[in-house]
Order: sequence, then structure tokens, then C-alpha cells
Amino acid sequence: MTRLRDDIKVYIESTLGVEAHLNPTSELRVPFHIKDAYTLLHLNILISSKSTLSMLLLLPVEDEYPGAVALAKHITLVRKATDEVVVYVCKSLSAPERRSLIAHHINFIQPGYQMFIPELAMDLRESVRTRRNEEEVTVLLPAAQAMLLGCLTQDWGSDTLYTSNAIMGGFNYSRVTLSKVINQLLKLRILEAAPSQGFMNLYSFGSSRTRVFSHARRYMRSPVKRKVAIDRKLPLVNGVFLAGETALAKYTMLAEPVQPVYGMTKKQFDAMVEQNALKVADSVDETRAWVEIWAYRSLKTENHIADEASLLLSLEDNPDERIQIALDEIKEKVEWLKSED
Repeated sequence: MTRLRDDIKVYIESTLGVEAHLNPTSELRVPFHIKDAYTLLHLNILISSKSTLSMLLLLPVEDEYPGAVALAKHITLVRKATDEVVVYVCKSLSAPERRSLIAHHINFIQPGYQMFIPELAMDLRESVRTRRNEEEVTVLLPAAQAMLLGCLTQDWGSDTLYTSNAIMGGFNYSRVTLSKVINQLLKLRILEAAPSQGFMNLYSFGSSRTRVFSHARRYMRSPVKRKVAIDRKLPLVNGVFLAGETALAKYTMLAEPVQPVYGMTKKQFDAMVEQNALKVADSVDETRAWVEIWAYRSLKTENHIADEASLLLSLEDNPDERIQIALDEIKEKVEWLKSED
């Protein structure tokens, strides 16, 4: 019997990838002929850190299969004494016997061969769904950050309803990316699902701009991927915007740097290099300006300047005291950038 217990534990843990524990049962009020025919054990399966499924196992003392009809009657008697899922365990079942148990909807485990426990399947499926929903998100997707900041810079109402297209705004992301963004914002509870209207899914942020930004702030990162020295100053054409200290100087009393800083996406940068619209500087002497490669385009395309929120994120780790004072000045002008913490 000890060997069978070990076989059950190993089979459950290796098959499901979960932790299992077998313990003797406390005294159950079952008929004596059931106690004589079966050893009763508790099986506790740790589905997740928050969920445990408890079962009552019936191990035949003589390891003889009584037949599906007789077994069903025995299980009915046991169920009168417990609310747990009851599972028959036998190490020597034939294929026809296993098919018979399934046809009669009798839970069973044959270690090393097969198990049939529909209740366990449902609990595992729910556990997987819960784990997926509770997976820790450490950082927003660049597209999610861009869309969220885009919404925050528009006219705001905590009860305003958005379609997914409205959340995407003027960005040109794919439907797959948009779906990932919506799911991430919902998972982090930055966004809330609202009652749908017909076939249209609607969402709301459900709070003030300041509170939404404060909550999302911990998941945001600098949009700047890298900074490149270039050989010339650039015209502010489509896809090119002022960034870094140059943009900060436009918003505040900070003095503009001698070498301007521009922002653009990698796609825009590669296109301009290919068109000879700019060249990467090979030395300090060749450097006339700088380009920050951004994860997303400026939210203020018409003004050709980085938006205040993205600019704050791009410069907040700069140790220059002048820059930190200028960033505080931006927070005074755009109040929802102030943290509530």
C-alpha cells in the first residue's frame, strides 16, 4: 500500500506539475463493508498559491476491480459522508475497464497510465486562467504607454467611454498590438471594461487624470532607446521633433543646449540615413546635433516637440540639478504629472 501511495504522488506531480500530499482520513461515517474493502486517503493538490483541491481516494485493499456498477454504489455511500471529490484508485485496470469507468462518469486514477477527474480539469483550467490574469506586469508596452499618454493629454472625463480605436487615437498600430495594449491596461486595472453597446466594446479609466497617471507611472519607462550623434542640424519635418534638453528649454526657463536634440523613431531614423538626410557623426568634431531614438513618435506631431509626460520620463534620471528644476517647473504647469504618492 505504501508503494501505491508513492506511485500516486509521483504520477500526480509529474503529470500535472503541481505539489501533492496524501494523508490518512479522519474517521468518516461510512459503512463497515466500505472500510473493509477500501483504504481511504486525503489527496491535497496545490493548484496555485491560493487554491488547493482536496479529494478523497478509495484504494482497494485487495487491488481487485469490483466493476463499474458496484463501484458506483460504493462511491454513492462514501459521498454521503464527505463533500470532497471521490476518486477510485487502482494500479491494475485494463483498457476496457477504464473505458467503462469513464462511461459511468466515475473518477479514477491508474498511476502511470491514466486519470479521469473532470472536476480537476475544470479547477486546473480556472487556475491557468487566473495565473494568466494575475501574471505580474513589470512594464507597459511602448505602444501601451504611448496610447495611455495620448488619452491623458486629451480632454478628460473619468466617466468618458472609449472604443478601442479611440484609445489608439492617431497611432497606426496593428489590431494585434491594440488588443495586447487593451489587455495589459485591463490587467493592471488602469482601464476598466464598461457595458458594451451592441457589438462595440467600451472602456473607461474611471478616475481622475492625476490618479490614472500616478497608478500607471510605476509601469512606465523612458521612451528613449539610445542617443546618436549626427553631423548636422535638422529641419522639423514630419516624424522629427524636438526632444531632450532642447524640448525642455522650450517649455521652461532652461537655456537651450548648443547642440540641439531631436527625437524620432528608429524607422524614421533609418529612412533619413538611407536618404542621406543625416549622417552618424564619426567623431566629436563632426557632431552638430543629437538624435534620440524613441520607442514611439511624439504625441504632439503638429508642434514637432516631445509631449511633457514623455519628456519627463526621458529625463527624470538625469543627475543635472538644472534639468530637475526644469522638470519640476513642467509638473507645475501640467498638474496631473504630479505624483499622488
